[in-house]
Amino acid sequence: MVCRSDSRLSLKSVCILVGVTFAVIAGIPGCSESDRTEKFSNALQADAKISRVEVVAPIQKDVVHTTSQPATVHPFFQADIISKISGYIEDVFVDIGDVVKAGQPLCKLTVPEIEKQREQIHARQQRLKAEVKKSEATVNVAVAQVRASEAEAEEAASNIKQVVARLIANKADLKRVVGLVERQAVTIAMLDEAQASNDVSEAAKVSAEAALRSAQAKKEIALAERDAAEAEVATARARHAESIKEGEELDAMLQYTTLRAPFDGVITTRSVDPGDFVTGASQGHGLLRRPLFHVDQQSRLRIRVAIPERDASEVDAGDPAVIRLDALPNAPIEAVVTRSAQRLDPSTRTMLAEIDVDNVSGQLLPGMFGCATITATISRNAIVLPASALRTDAVGEPYVLLLDKENRITKQVVTVGADDGHEIEVVSGLVGSERVVDAFVGSVEEGQVVEVVRSE
Repeated sequence: MVCRSDSRLSLKSVCILVGVTFAVIAGIPGCSESDRTEKFSNALQADAKISRVEVVAPIQKDVVHTTSQPATVHPFFQADIISKISGYIEDVFVDIGDVVKAGQPLCKLTVPEIEKQREQIHARQQRLKAEVKKSEATVNVAVAQVRASEAEAEEAASNIKQVVARLIANKADLKRVVGLVERQAVTIAMLDEAQASNDVSEAAKVSAEAALRSAQAKKEIALAERDAAEAEVATARARHAESIKEGEELDAMLQYTTLRAPFDGVITTRSVDPGDFVTGASQGHGLLRRPLFHVDQQSRLRIRVAIPERDASEVDAGDPAVIRLDALPNAPIEAVVTRSAQRLDPSTRTMLAEIDVDNVSGQLLPGMFGCATITATISRNAIVLPASALRTDAVGEPYVLLLDKENRITKQVVTVGADDGHEIEVVSGLVGSERVVDAFVGSVEEGQVVEVVRSE
């Protein structure tokens, strides 16, 4: 294989070679000027047939694997403040650059229709509360009726007992009179009287039993009326509770008329003035609305870095990082990687890494741009070559040219690692004791014997 000339061979080395050749020819006795010129030309041609190379030896040292990528400063938290309800801006309490605390009012909306709805719900609650009291009174009446019917039933049952006792007595008296009549001890008139008393007792028993059944029926009716009244009370209470919930919901909606800061931060955008009409999120029907305010938390910031695919697997939380911002070139920030996404963005093939930094002084601002250098790994006792000693073939595969004991060129395919533009880490392919061709004059081929003009 033929390799092109490498321009890194020093001009001083070439000049020395030419000078030595000229001196040797000039010192040959008996040579005329034309002979010297011819011999000098022949010597140069002979020298040109032997390629001259510079040789370097691999060195072993610790190689720090770093990746330097663009970095952008972002707020630790940020929020767009959008109104949930529609209304008119009554007052604005903050402006851009104002430092706010969590829960601090930003602006207030006025919504007259919600106030009217609240008054209506309050009036409905009063009416439903009166209905609850009325239903409870109806329950009390029904309970009293139940007690009266129970007392009436008890009285009817007692009357039956008295009637039955009287009937038993009358039957006994009738039986006695019948026996006396058979012995003609009494007149028939006494028998008729005893029979009449017995019949009256029978009728009284039937009437008492009917009265008991009537009292029991009244009791059942009273119990049913009590159950109905209690159900009416439960319904009235449920309607009243529902009305209370509607009022609480309306009160919650009224709380949205005051927009508040979600966290400690700085107002970076304000897009409303008193009198503006804003459309609420619930009435927007999916329309894109601009935020009324934008709040950034800047006491702590996130510096976001897009790690390319080749370095993504080596970057982890805890890796040291140095951030240099364009706005603060003389104030590098030393930090560590706080978190990484652990996945590549399909659209950019990069992995997001974040570095948290404190910003209590307020020196850093969201949106600042710079460069973050992250130390991913350190290779101990790695084999390193000058970048000029590495070559690539037609398909881009890296290789180096080696010299054996006879100064013969051999090709060795290598795998490279870290590359800082000056030195290249060789991951595999070399053991560290080889002589590696750095620069050369002319062209060289694999298997060709060359002359070493400088060895490092």
